[in-house]
Amino acid sequence: MKESDLDYSLTIHSEKNLLTQLKDFHTQSKGSLKERFNAGINIRELVTARSQHVDILLSALWKHLNITNDFSLIAVGGYGRGELHPFSDIDLLILVSESPDKKQLSLLSQFITLLWDTGLLLGHATRNLKECVSLAEKDLSVVTNLMESRLLCGNNILYQQMKELTSPNKIWDAECFFVAKTNEQKQRYKKFDGSSYDLEPNVKSSPGGLRDIQLIGWIAQRYYYPKSLLQLIKQNIVTKKEYYALVKCQFFIWKIRFALHLVSGKAEDRLLFDYQKDIAKLMGFKDSKNLLAVEKMMKRYYRSVLIIRNISDILIQSLEETFSKSTFASPAKKIDDDFQLVNHRIDAIEPNLFNLNPSQLLKIFHLVAENSEIRGITASTLRAIRAARNKIDKNFLNSKTNKQLFIQFWNIKHTSSRAMFLMKRSGILSDYLPTFKKINGQMQYDMFHSYTVDEHTLFLLKNLTDFMDEESQATFPLCREIMHKLNSPQLIYLAGLFHDIGKGRGGDHSEIGAQEALNFCRKHNLNEEDSQTISWLVANHLLMSLIAQKRDTSDPNVIKKFAELVKTPQRLELLYILTVADIRATNRSLWTSWKDSLLKELALTTLAYLKNDQIRYLENWEDTKQDALDILTDEGYIVEDIEYYWRHLDKAYFQKNPSKTIAWHSKCILQQIDRKQEIQPSVVAIRKRLDSGGSEIFVYSKDIDDLFARLTITIAQHELNIQGASIYTGTNGYCYDSFFTLNDTNKPIIKEHKQNKLKSAIKRNISSLDLTNVTFRKRMPRQFKHFDVNTKIVFSNDEFSQYTRLDIVCADRPGLLALLALAFKSCNIRIHDARITTLGEKAEDTFIISHKDNSAISNIETRQSIEMAINQQLK
Repeated sequence: MKESDLDYSLTIHSEKNLLTQLKDFHTQSKGSLKERFNAGINIRELVTARSQHVDILLSALWKHLNITNDFSLIAVGGYGRGELHPFSDIDLLILVSESPDKKQLSLLSQFITLLWDTGLLLGHATRNLKECVSLAEKDLSVVTNLMESRLLCGNNILYQQMKELTSPNKIWDAECFFVAKTNEQKQRYKKFDGSSYDLEPNVKSSPGGLRDIQLIGWIAQRYYYPKSLLQLIKQNIVTKKEYYALVKCQFFIWKIRFALHLVSGKAEDRLLFDYQKDIAKLMGFKDSKNLLAVEKMMKRYYRSVLIIRNISDILIQSLEETFSKSTFASPAKKIDDDFQLVNHRIDAIEPNLFNLNPSQLLKIFHLVAENSEIRGITASTLRAIRAARNKIDKNFLNSKTNKQLFIQFWNIKHTSSRAMFLMKRSGILSDYLPTFKKINGQMQYDMFHSYTVDEHTLFLLKNLTDFMDEESQATFPLCREIMHKLNSPQLIYLAGLFHDIGKGRGGDHSEIGAQEALNFCRKHNLNEEDSQTISWLVANHLLMSLIAQKRDTSDPNVIKKFAELVKTPQRLELLYILTVADIRATNRSLWTSWKDSLLKELALTTLAYLKNDQIRYLENWEDTKQDALDILTDEGYIVEDIEYYWRHLDKAYFQKNPSKTIAWHSKCILQQIDRKQEIQPSVVAIRKRLDSGGSEIFVYSKDIDDLFARLTITIAQHELNIQGASIYTGTNGYCYDSFFTLNDTNKPIIKEHKQNKLKSAIKRNISSLDLTNVTFRKRMPRQFKHFDVNTKIVFSNDEFSQYTRLDIVCADRPGLLALLALAFKSCNIRIHDARITTLGEKAEDTFIISHKDNSAISNIETRQSIEMAINQQLK
């Protein structure tokens, strides 16, 4: 349907069904807009047309019902601005007289009912003038809606009275309105962690979204009474360049929002994974070799919101500076010959400073980093920085002074990340480091990474600066200790800056980043040792996490191998804090007490290995055994009873477990079992692991072929997430199995009745669980269904044992480990160790397995049958 077919008119015929006529017009309107969107019509026309169509429908119905002219039908909010998307709410205010006629009120009720029945989503209020003004005085959102109002039908005098009585000279003067609205913005930003780069952003409310543009208009309107942002140019609040950049970005986000409504079929502002691929296709984006269509669309989205956020910050500051009252006024405080402090913001004294001395484009961020009084940059100085960015040319980048300034910035012991974020958001970081510009707005279409690559990098750097804070002593004592003793902070900050800089180019991003880092360091005349250290950290920034989560770090051989890769205590400490900062910056839910304990244990154990007698370290299992014995005897246990149960345990068990864990296992058995019993009952115990914050479930039981499956199924049915499993079978055929778990909020099982319920279920299911009909209550997260994860199964000879290593990459789902256990059971596989790693929608699990006789699984046909069984369970 073409727009001309709709004709922007609606004549209601009395002889036809009224509701049918309204619905037909509404359907024609939506169909026309969808066709015109697909045809590439300018989004501004479409958003305006949608509003005009609703105007026509409402006006025609109002007149048809012959509603009195004593009332005013007023469009407010977004509809008042004349901006509507396909499923946007229609916000209406109906102003009535002081004593409305019952008949007319009945007609109003009919009017509203017909609009709902037509399919319009209404947000409406019916008030008299007094009620309207009273509410506007108390409620910021009400007065904001009224500011954007326009009369559709009815009494214009009443409407103008309302406008006058709610104007700034009556209520909410410009200064009060400014303070309230900017505070409202701060609270809104907090809901999104201050980030514009969430992978499922709200196009309306996220920082840099449409609400930020509207905010500028509202504040300006309260002060200047302009009808549009364009008029702010005349007041020198907005430059032409800023205005047109803002409008261009607004139109792009409008286009995404319009498509979002079409794809979702509702008034949706959250750009969820459910819709992103379809929207990208609808908007004409195509896949390429290194980037998906959806990644291209989102990259442009993120760059648009960054522009909006940066410009809105400048404009809000400019508007703030126009207020003459003392609320915002404070005397300037000189910092040095070039800069001063104004209202806690750094300000260039000479407006043309950056053109006259371009090196100050870097120096200003040194001052921000070193002066805790500085909380930002003044609007005029931000504009001056942007205007001088063209000075960062080849000569600037080759300047010895500028190279030194850039390196010196990263060698500051930052106690805040403010200077880093300002350098990035002002564009200076990308201008100085073109390789960083490539990852600006770069998203990864998965559930693992919550932020774009550039935002993730800045959050990593923020985490590093947070380790300098006293508050980190309680939560990250080792990280704080390492950061405080660094003589050259540049090593860790530059490694963090470059760690993901190779993403989006194809190939191994760690290798690409390592080479980029090395080139950068050499170009900036860092000594070769520091250059190699930074490059090594970038190349290996995933290593420690992989070792901690996928290998048995209680195995001395694992520690020995890792230590040989790390080589020095300094590299180990740097890699540790980089890994902690990286994981915490990747995903809000990714960092857990379990990961914290794994990494800390690996760091401290390897550090001890590097610093102490390495040969003695590999043979310290006897010391561990003696320590456990001392713990037990100190608590009154008899040596003879202890050694009776230990006689079935070999060196591997004592190497695998720390002394306190061995003592706990032994107490659980000694307390519940009489050694005179020929057949010993199962023992199940649960404790909170103080070192990991999770729960350890210990099971001592006669080993049976499907025991691992029964245990993992039972744990999964109690909605616990297994983080790791340690499997050991003594020479008497009894297993000593431990499962390390967290609940859905990453907490241990604290309540005693839940522990008892789980213990009873485990004991019962060891012998009676029906493995042919296994179900799980926990549902798969909504987002998971939008990602395709191909199952990958890899067998290899385990370098640390005589067994076989099995690595499985597949889509995560409730009860995944239990399903894999069923596959292992069907193939008569023995499991010796399990390491569970969940990366968003993807699971990467590692198992150490063997035949029942403990021999490695090397036969190709056997491996193929195992792979087939796994795929059968996961289909």
